[in-house]
Parts: sequence; C-alpha cells; structure tokens
Amino acid sequence: MAKVKSKRKRIIAWAIVGAILGIILIGVGIHGIRWAVHNKKADVYGEYEFKGGQTEFNLDLFPSITIDENAESVKIMQIADPQIKFGSWTSDVKTMDLLDRAIKAEQPDICVVTGDLTLSIFTYDAFKYFADFMEQRKQYWAFVYGNHDSQFDCSKYTIHQLLTKYEYCLFQRGPSDIYGESNYLVNVFKGEKKAENLAYSLVMLDSGMYPEAENVALTDWVYDWIHQDQMDWYTWAIKGLQSINGNIQTSMYFHIPVKEFANMYYLNEQSKGNAIPDKVAQSLAQAGIDTSFISDVKGVVRESDKKDTEFVYGDDGYTVGIFYQGNAEGVTDHPDVFKYIKELDCTKAVFCGHDHVNNLKGYYDGVYLGYGLCSGYHTYPFFDHEFFLTKWFGLSDKVLYNADLWTDEQGNKMEKGVTVITVDMTNANYGALTVNDNPSSFYK
Repeated sequence: MAKVKSKRKRIIAWAIVGAILGIILIGVGIHGIRWAVHNKKADVYGEYEFKGGQTEFNLDLFPSITIDENAESVKIMQIADPQIKFGSWTSDVKTMDLLDRAIKAEQPDICVVTGDLTLSIFTYDAFKYFADFMEQRKQYWAFVYGNHDSQFDCSKYTIHQLLTKYEYCLFQRGPSDIYGESNYLVNVFKGEKKAENLAYSLVMLDSGMYPEAENVALTDWVYDWIHQDQMDWYTWAIKGLQSINGNIQTSMYFHIPVKEFANMYYLNEQSKGNAIPDKVAQSLAQAGIDTSFISDVKGVVRESDKKDTEFVYGDDGYTVGIFYQGNAEGVTDHPDVFKYIKELDCTKAVFCGHDHVNNLKGYYDGVYLGYGLCSGYHTYPFFDHEFFLTKWFGLSDKVLYNADLWTDEQGNKMEKGVTVITVDMTNANYGALTVNDNPSSFYK
C-alpha cells in the first residue's frame, strides 16, 4: 500500500512538473510567434529623404498643431519614462491614472513622451495600450525613442507602422537616410495652418540606445549619442524654419541628456560653495566655463553611479549620476549638440528624461536645460521592496531601491508626476518659459 501511495505521489509530482514545463513551452512559443510577427523590418522607410540637405525644406513634411490665433501661450506636457510593461492589472494602471488626471487638469496643447515609453517583452501591446489611451482622450502627442523602447519583441519599423495609424499621434520616423528613428519637427501655428502663422516648433531627436562597440557592455552604463547627420538635419530644419519666420523659437526633446546637464550640476554646486572633483573643476576652468553660465537652477540629482565605485566615465572626472550621451572611453566622434544649439540661436530649451531620479533644471549659457519628472510607477524609484536580483548583477540596492536617495531639496520623498512647460506666445514676452514639475498629489 505504501508503495502505491509513493508511486502515486511521484506521478502527481511529474504531472505538475510536466504541466509547468508545458506552460513555459507554450509561453515561449507564443512569444516566438509574436516576435516573428512584430519584428518585421524594411530596408528603407520614412516620410522623406534628407539627401544631405539637398531636399527642399517644406512645412508639409512635418506634423503640426494649431492653437487659437489669439492664444497667449502654448502648453506642453512632458511625459518622462513611463516604462509601461503590461498595461491593465499592473502598476501601469497607476501611471495611466496619473496621466489621465494630469491631462484633464492641464489640458495641454500637446504631450511629449521623451523616450522609454515602454520597457517590456510585450512592446507592441504597450505602445498600443498607450496610443489607445491618448486617442480616447483626443490628446495630441509626440514621441522620441529612448534606450529601452525596442529592446524586445518589436522592431522600430513595426512601431512606426502602428503609431502612424493614430490620428492624435504626431510621431514620425523622420528622414529615411539619417541616424535614428524619431527625428522630426512638430510645428505650432496660431490660427489656420499657413506659413505666415508659423509661431513655434518642437524639435524631436533620437538620442539612440547603446554604442555599437564590441568593448561596451550593457552594464557599463554608457549610452549612444546624437550623430552628425542628425545635426546636419537639425541645421537644415532650423534654417528652413527661420526662412519662414526669422524670429521663430524652438524647444528640443530627446531621451539621453547632453554633458551640459552635468556641467550645470557641478557649477551649481560650486555656486553653493561645495567642492567638486578636481578633474571637473580643471575641465570647466580650461574651457572658460564658470558660475556665470548658470541661473535659476533648481531640482536635484539623486541618481546613483550604479556601482558604488569611483568609476570615472571617460576618465574626465564626471562621476555624478548624470548618464549623458557618448560617455564612454574612446568615444570622440559624436558632435557637440550644444554648440549647434548656440550657433543657430533658435532652440531656447532642451528637455530630457533617462535618469529617473534627477529633476535638475535651469539655464546654462542662456539655454534652459530640464529633466522631466519621472511618470512611470513600474520603474525605479519607489519599488515596494528591495530586489535581491540587483546583487546577482553586481549592482547595489541604490539602483532600484534606496528611500534615502529619493528626496527633493527639502528632504521630501520625490513623487511620480509630469513636467508642464508653458511657452509665452505674446509679442511682448515671446518664448518666455514657465516650467513646473507637478507630482501626482498635485492632481488629487
């Protein structure tokens, strides 16, 4: 009798194991099918060819919004790093509830997702989930790629094909013959869409994902950059806008910040009388950069260096948790984006995401630089508990969970939220910015 019971237990145990393996195999099979369907690619696609600037500039090449001809401002809501995972029945519900309340309260003219809309093995569904949400609210929105948006089961071509089906999504791949997949303008017209009514423009750029170099690993925490042909396109686009409206101003949106964000942080520390790394101080001094370059700086940098080490990015002393473009040893071929911005004298503000626990903002050499307040509840910070997996990957708990880090300048715990950018459209104060981080509690 005992042998019969033992045999029966073994059969039940193997049945359970078999069922689990069966479920896993079914899941892998379904994901494999989804991967095959959603990873369709096209050799060439986009809205037009740039041809090194030979293409004639035309406003019809770009999406646009119109505001009232007597409007005194245009309101832009930055949505930074929502990192949607699965949609319903997850923490994404909290993210979308926040966005729902914020959109209803602010009624922005346009929302801009500055990358990492998703970090999910169900990429296609996450994009569709978000796009449906915005479409239901008849809310115009634009999007630039982050470093996570196409990591798993979906090609950028498939994402492009999906998003272009939505009336209220203004996303474009941009030129088919330059680096990146979200290089475009969103033009703002006061009144009817006519050249003489062109009033403002939003510049979207793809800051890439990870350097395509054999000696760079994901856990090196180094990132791609805006490439030279993108800056050539930017120059062409700005000169085209200026040929129509000589006084036009623009703001710029991409995911991974530029090094000037770190410069602004260190200069602000100097202005407070705080010590900064010697290499940074020497670098700034040699470039003739001092505290006169900054004004109206606020916010904090609470991002850790990911490894709790004195690891020096690019060996230049910039150890603060600002993970800027091209910050890898030996990377020297990326253009100076900020130099182009200054020389063309049209873009007056730059907004980024990427570093979730930084909300630093202020003027640097006359240009407003701002991190958007992180919107996503399904990403760090504020996971409900510490993650043992972090140690498996050689990381510290600071990466995903350390309540002491997630505080504002007054010591209050930072909240998820959105950043609201209001641009003055009056003749008397054209282009003046009002930028506010509005946390979730702001909309209760």
